[in-house]
Amino acid sequence: MNQYLPYFTLLPLLGMAICAFLPGRSERLIFLTSVVTVGLHILAMLVYGVLWLLGQEAIYFFEGPILYQTHDSHFSIDFFFDRVTAAYGLTASVLTFLVLIFSRYYMHRDRGYKRYFTNVMFFFGGLNLALFAGNFETLFIGWEIVGVTSFFLIAYYRDRYLPVKNALKVVSLYRVADAALLLGIWLCHHSFERNIKFYELLDAHMLFTHFTENPVYVVVISSIFLLVAMVKSAQVPFSSWLPRAMEGPTTSSAIFYGSLSAHIGVFLLLRTFPIWEDSHVFRGIVVFIGLITSLMATMTARVQSTVKTQIAYSSIAQIGLMFVEVAMGWHLLLLFHFIANAFLRSYQLLVSPSVLSYEIHDQFFHFNPPKHPDPKTWWGKIRLTFMVWSIKEWNLDALMFRYLWTPLKTIGRALGFISVRAIVLLITPVFLVGLFLVYNRPQVPSLVQEVLPSAMALLGILLALKAFTERGKAQLNWSLVIMNQLFSALSIGLNEQFDHGQILLFLSGIVVSGAVGFWCMWKLERSGELVTLDRFHGHSFYYPGLAFVFMLASLGLSGFPITPTFIGEDLLLGKIGERQLVLLSFTALSLILDGLVTFRIYARLFLGPNTKGYHEVAFRSS
Repeated sequence: MNQYLPYFTLLPLLGMAICAFLPGRSERLIFLTSVVTVGLHILAMLVYGVLWLLGQEAIYFFEGPILYQTHDSHFSIDFFFDRVTAAYGLTASVLTFLVLIFSRYYMHRDRGYKRYFTNVMFFFGGLNLALFAGNFETLFIGWEIVGVTSFFLIAYYRDRYLPVKNALKVVSLYRVADAALLLGIWLCHHSFERNIKFYELLDAHMLFTHFTENPVYVVVISSIFLLVAMVKSAQVPFSSWLPRAMEGPTTSSAIFYGSLSAHIGVFLLLRTFPIWEDSHVFRGIVVFIGLITSLMATMTARVQSTVKTQIAYSSIAQIGLMFVEVAMGWHLLLLFHFIANAFLRSYQLLVSPSVLSYEIHDQFFHFNPPKHPDPKTWWGKIRLTFMVWSIKEWNLDALMFRYLWTPLKTIGRALGFISVRAIVLLITPVFLVGLFLVYNRPQVPSLVQEVLPSAMALLGILLALKAFTERGKAQLNWSLVIMNQLFSALSIGLNEQFDHGQILLFLSGIVVSGAVGFWCMWKLERSGELVTLDRFHGHSFYYPGLAFVFMLASLGLSGFPITPTFIGEDLLLGKIGERQLVLLSFTALSLILDGLVTFRIYARLFLGPNTKGYHEVAFRSS
């Protein structure tokens, strides 16, 4: 039974690959390929689930291919099956099947029909990889795929400004969650001194013995995974991104943010529950976060003027209650709650256009003005106060911008002196000196050896911050991201545990992706197009092939699992000591900023409205 687990992930990815090679005009073939693939997946899940139940619900584990292995590192693709996987996996299959059938006519004759179905199938494959993951590394690969496909489906209407802008907002928080998940995996490596498998977390005696000797690890590891779950499931104060994600087609909103993607944070808490189940204080914190989110989201949903926003906040409120159920240990109730909420929100989103049309028509004939509370009474003032806060969505979006992104932009704007000339005359010589010191460490004083890794990482951070705020030439930003990656590798190389091969593995994807990106920008300039970042250019309108190639280069440069850089990130983090918190913080911030900058470069160059002087402009009405 164990050996069949990888096929639940390979089947959707195979369907995605077939859809990618089909002609764009063959709507029927694209639809049939997608729906047959997901239909076979449902059938396989049902058969496998029945056999699993007959086997008295045993836990299945399969160790897949080993991607990289040394004496102290082991990176393998593992698969795991239990009742959580069964509930999530079957729900995901059925909902995807229903949404695909609905999408056949909803997306009919849409210019991006093939792109939509390919993205949904890629998302389905990544989601299955996360749900069937047997270790944190495999989970992270699926997690990244889910995040990237979310970005592309939010920005599905890529010739419009607002969907692209909101997609960048969502992916900025996704990068925070990705970096936090990597930190959690890094801490688990140091805590257990090996790559931990999910079935090992079910050994209560092993965990009790291990964490009794290292009680600090329980708090730190649990807090990091809780942060990841809060971001991914849109809990307070990260709730504002979910309504912004509704910019994509209604069908993708139904499968992503109404049902499956928004619940993956709860799935992570279920997987890591054995780590923190004995900490009553931490369980109380999870309950508090869930209750506060549920209360605020309920009030916000009741006063919103758009149906998608109402459904989004209603889903957030239910997920908050699921956080409470996880912390209380009511996992069977949670699984039923998840299944019911996922189907309900998908149904509400799919029928929302029809319901909205009916309500607008009905309003003309049976309009009843709302009854406002009396503002003169004490209770009326309280109600109006909460109503205003709810209409403004508790200003969560403004708070995130002010306290998370504004400080980074302020620092970046102060680095205006960094230019191409400064890179050549100042930064490159510093890098070469650092590279010389890597191979001559015995000659460096011990005090300097302790400071150098953090200093090089800080210099890389400054370059990334400059790229984060730069609005000039895209080539400069691209160069700054590559230089930041080089300095990150150099900082690890100057650390105590230097491994030449692992750093080359990390840089191999950076070099290739960087070169491909420069080639794409050169092609655009040669065609007479602008490659500045002062606005959205929408070059994918005329250069869809070049946009696809540059997208792959951006993903490779940001560490997406299509190049060895993805494995190199995990290996480099593993070379940072437990007490090197400064170096760890700089490296994590680099990962966040690199992803944000590369996504922003891609969005500014190839997404958004494409306006030319020779395009037709509608005449104004008389």
